Amino acid sequence: MNSNVIVTVLVALVIVVFIFARQIIQRPVTQISLLLPLILFVALGGLFLAGHPASEGVVAVLIGAALGVGTGLLSGQVVRVWRDEATGTIFQYGGWRYLIVLVVLLLARVLIRFVFTWSGSAIDETALNAVLIAALVGNFVGRDILIALRALPLAGGSFAKLSSR
Repeated sequence: MNSNVIVTVLVALVIVVFIFARQIIQRPVTQISLLLPLILFVALGGLFLAGHPASEGVVAVLIGAALGVGTGLLSGQVVRVWRDEATGTIFQYGGWRYLIVLVVLLLARVLIRFVFTWSGSAIDETALNAVLIAALVGNFVGRDILIALRALPLAGGSFAKLSSR
């Protein structure tokens, strides 16, 4: 394994652990919690492009990101969003159902690798891992788009009315 693969695997692991941890606890919907996935998406995209990937790799990552956003929009429906009447705080909770979606994405990456190996197609391990990261972060972005669309009406339709922390 070369250092690029190791770094990619470590980045994917950190993202997965971060997303898992955020889903198993009840958390308030905040301005930062809605902006963080977008910031992460842009930062990792910039790092990916800074490595001057081949055009096929860029296309594959864009497809992975689009699929991730799509799965995030779909799976975000299992995330509970509500307003605590006593405090006025808007909360979210993903729980085990959302974690299943993330596990399926990880299993899909392994399955894709087996399919490429079985078919005799050569695929760069680093590119495949970059596609996985794009799909995971895209899922995070899609999920938060849906959370925002559900939380903003509970906050009077204003992003500024959500807690900043």
